[in-house]
Amino acid sequence: MKNDFKKPELSVSDLTRSLYNVSKKLQQANQELMVHERESALFYANISHDLRSPITAISNAIEYLQANQDISREELNETLNLMGERTKYLTRLINDIFLLASLDTPASSVHMEPVNLRFLLEDYFYMNQEDAAYADCDLKLELSERFIEKNLMALLDPHLIYRALDNLYANAVKYCDKRPVITLGADVAEDGTLVVFVKDNGIGISADNMAKIYDRGFRVDSSRTPSADNGSGFGLSIVKGIVECHKGNIVCESTPGEGTIFKAYFSDTKENLI
Repeated sequence: MKNDFKKPELSVSDLTRSLYNVSKKLQQANQELMVHERESALFYANISHDLRSPITAISNAIEYLQANQDISREELNETLNLMGERTKYLTRLINDIFLLASLDTPASSVHMEPVNLRFLLEDYFYMNQEDAAYADCDLKLELSERFIEKNLMALLDPHLIYRALDNLYANAVKYCDKRPVITLGADVAEDGTLVVFVKDNGIGISADNMAKIYDRGFRVDSSRTPSADNGSGFGLSIVKGIVECHKGNIVCESTPGEGTIFKAYFSDTKENLI
């Protein structure tokens, strides 16, 4: 007995369209994978270069000291200072690499605890006021009345939040060609979203660089920045990673020659009911 013929639920055109959409999605996923692979290759190439440079400087300094037994005290101190600075740079670079890696798996590296946001920001601000690193800066604190009245509590990792703020402050100083003015502030939007911002009066960020500032290892060309020490290039990548592991997002607004403001938005906060 022959089986009854059943008309397919989808027409040939429907099937063709579905196959086309699937093929298009696979092609897009493949392109994204290729971009990710290129970025990863560039990231590791930059790390290799950044590690090799200070290690070479330290190695050359050691060979120089070994080959010159009658070196003067002044020259010895200069060489040791060079080795010390390169060692500090290596330590910062390695710490940044480990932090970036840990932010990729935040469940094992982020230690959340309930924190009063006003106290956290005020503590950070007044701590920096006493820090010699900011002795030549004008530091300002702008907490809106709404923010103060809400008395917000949030689950967060205070050490990581401090680290993100440290990186933004360091950038504000580094990319300023006059006396730095750094403003730390917070506000609460009508929908309850918390906004924390760091604003500076630095050289600003060009439109060409704006899309790349969070790329791991990206650094503005040294000839266009006041500071010769450009660091590891991981600073803003770390900031972005910290904000995102707290379920927030970060936005940058900048006008070349006038300054930059970084705004972090957090919607997963709650009022302190105590």
